[in-house]
Amino acid sequence: MLQDVPEELKARADTKGESSLRGHLKAQEGDEQAGSQSYIPPDAKNDKALIMALDLLRGNKNNPAFPPNPKAAQAPN
Repeated sequence: MLQDVPEELKARADTKGESSLRGHLKAQEGDEQAGSQSYIPPDAKNDKALIMALDLLRGNKNNPAFPPNPKAAQAPN
């Protein structure tokens, strides 16, 4: 879910994700994703990522990636 970036800030480079940077880490498997944004709105009520995280923690919304599977996160032997 992408955050709404004000028009006056859209041209700035720091509103893009890490994957748009030269020398970023490449995905080991599958297609490379765009990554997250670095823009955080000044008012928490407008922060889509924060609202989604709180909804997941409170059980108001579901997502197949939450809660994370700890076995899938372990490093291979």
